Amino acid sequence: MARIMIAFALAVIGAALVATVIQTQFNLAALVALSVPIDLTVRMHAISHDLLHFGPIIALIFIPTFAIAFVVAYWLSVKLKVAERWWFILAGGVGLAVAFTLIDSLAPMPTLIAANRTLLGFILMSSCGAFGGWIFDRLWHPRPQELLEELP
Repeated sequence: MARIMIAFALAVIGAALVATVIQTQFNLAALVALSVPIDLTVRMHAISHDLLHFGPIIALIFIPTFAIAFVVAYWLSVKLKVAERWWFILAGGVGLAVAFTLIDSLAPMPTLIAANRTLLGFILMSSCGAFGGWIFDRLWHPRPQELLEELP
């Protein structure tokens, strides 16, 4: 049980970190499009600020989404007995796409997460769920050859 909880926590954290950086870059790109000069120092400050303030919020979105998606993925992998890892990857991505769509339909503003305003942003943010699914399955149920890999 501890292995599942650790794998789940690391999947949430890893996906939230990547999603936060993507969200930050979309916001900064919108400012650059308005001719606001943004240097590397400002980018790094914005990333660190968002990791502290936006990261926990997106992680709170990932927790129930992954909980539901990973249970469905496990059930499908047991029933269909094929490609367990791909079920978790697919469930994470689809689950997050559904969560973003649901949240955006309930939010008072057009979209709660600015990156979701474009198709590319929506796909990139949803792919963070797929990344989380990969992390979870890799840590929870590693393949035999993965256990033999040396750490760098």
